[in-house]
Amino acid sequence: MSPLLRLFRPVNAVMAIIGTVISSVVSIGSGIIYHLITVAIASSVVFMVLSGGNIMNDVLDAEIDSINHPERPIPSGMVTKRSATYLYLTLYAVALIISLSFLPLISFPVVFAAEILLILYEYKGKKMGLPGNMMISALIGAIFLYGGIVFYNPERLFLMFLLAFLSNVSRELIKDVQDMEGDVDRKTFPKVHGKKAALDLSSVFIIMTICISVFPYILGILSIYYLIAVFICDISFILTMIMQYSDYKKGQNMSKLSMMLGLLSFTVGGVF
Repeated sequence: MSPLLRLFRPVNAVMAIIGTVISSVVSIGSGIIYHLITVAIASSVVFMVLSGGNIMNDVLDAEIDSINHPERPIPSGMVTKRSATYLYLTLYAVALIISLSFLPLISFPVVFAAEILLILYEYKGKKMGLPGNMMISALIGAIFLYGGIVFYNPERLFLMFLLAFLSNVSRELIKDVQDMEGDVDRKTFPKVHGKKAALDLSSVFIIMTICISVFPYILGILSIYYLIAVFICDISFILTMIMQYSDYKKGQNMSKLSMMLGLLSFTVGGVF
């Protein structure tokens, strides 16, 4: 994979696109076939905002990544900070232009607010520990509200937002434990309270995610097929909870897999 493409973090970007499509399906059901162009445009906007945030993160964390992730494109010298900066600013600008030009008017302030929050997170939030973890997790969860916002039906997507938020807070805590050595200028939760406390709190968020995961079926939002699929997802989250104590990296990767399985569960529930 080329260094420039790696900056976009393709797995995260694809998950964001899928999340936008799924939230649109849950929002308007089978009527989505009449709005495929709108869904594609909304997905591209989410892709650009998320990718811009990822690249901005890599630019600002270049020194930290030289310790924690020296293989990444910027600390390895394969991509310059200057070119990466131009790239994320361009992505932010194009996302705003597209949302204003081709999507319902309500989309523009949402996209603008997301970009402002990403900037605030990078410059302030990430140094705040748990509040910063919650800030970025709320932005991840907002991806799943976006489809509902574009189609004026956000209340139907609230549980998706909540599940994405809770599971991502857990993942952020595991990542903070994994990156403790390089986080010299950040008061992350594990640096202040210790690794075990951070992993225990991660487990609390995982348990809340598992408990709430059945509600889309109980409330009649998604079908029995969702319930079957999310059972597999919940098993993966349980494995995350176990693995994080013995291997932070494997726990973090299992958490990402669990979130992908969660997306698949919503897809199954929304389509069938």
